[in-house]
Amino acid sequence: MKRLFLYLAIILLPIITVGCKNKDNSDLKSIMTTASANGSMSSTTIAAESSTDNKTSETKADTKKTTSKNSITETSQSFTKDKSKVSYPKLGGTNSKNENSINTMIEDNAKTALNSLFSTPDSNTEINYSIKNQSRKRMSIVYTGTSKDGSNSKKVIFTNNINLENGKSIGLSDFADPLTIANYVLSDDVVLENASNPQAAGFEEYKKTLSVDILKTLFEDADFPLVKENDINEGFPKVFSYESGGDIFISMPVSHELGDYVLIKYSPNTK
Repeated sequence: MKRLFLYLAIILLPIITVGCKNKDNSDLKSIMTTASANGSMSSTTIAAESSTDNKTSETKADTKKTTSKNSITETSQSFTKDKSKVSYPKLGGTNSKNENSINTMIEDNAKTALNSLFSTPDSNTEINYSIKNQSRKRMSIVYTGTSKDGSNSKKVIFTNNINLENGKSIGLSDFADPLTIANYVLSDDVVLENASNPQAAGFEEYKKTLSVDILKTLFEDADFPLVKENDINEGFPKVFSYESGGDIFISMPVSHELGDYVLIKYSPNTK
């Protein structure tokens, strides 16, 4: 009964995206190590090909980027559904036997996210990605953009943290304790990344409507893979996270007036 109450409480929180579970995703573990906090890379344009089916198209090999430190190539691709589009990377040079499955997973997760934002053929969602964290072993992809439906517009964010060695996705629970993060968010020490004063003040008021149990359940359900052990949420996660420079960043949904989401910064080394 307690889990059911928490689930009912969670679905009343501000919604970033709504979607369905992808039963092909798997669990994985480990924490990421930053190679480039901003994913700065040189780029060259290469050939592209596309296919269309019921106004849904996929563009292959748009842009190729290479990091000299790791020699991992990144080819930008895109998936389009009517007026909406998401760009995502295809990796090369990872020296991983799982490279093909990793790229399939990245593509599937990006498409799942766009489909969760898609409401009508007139919806207009534009999502781009950046690599916030990259090494030979791990990578964090952060997707941001805007979703428009008529006169309504909102900012969106989701992430895909990947263990390049075993080819699986990493969730917040794999590199942080959900209960610890929940208590941190409700504390006076919580830090919001790049928040305006009105947004920070509004979030302080919003926190008063939350509880440790609600936040703990949200954080346990955060991120890909969508299907997790003891998962009570059958929809697309409301919370996503990534690691950069030793800090953990967690996006939480808030009202449109407060900016649609806030980015919480948690520094394990100082806690």
